Amino acid sequence: MGTTILSFEDRVVIETLHHEKHSLQYIADYLGFSKTTIFNEVHRLAGEYHAVKAQTDHEVKQLNLVIV
Repeated sequence: MGTTILSFEDRVVIETLHHEKHSLQYIADYLGFSKTTIFNEVHRLAGEYHAVKAQTDHEVKQLNLVIV
């Protein structure tokens, strides 16, 4: 199983298209990721999806992996 790393720019596109009510499949096709990757990204944090919040969460998790 590979790891998919989304950039902040990807997250901004996800936020924009998701708020415009585009389907997860449309967003996945637009960015070149799987629908599952987009689904997991949109649903990994509680509440409405925000790129900045998702990026901050990603960076905190990365720091915790380095520290441990």
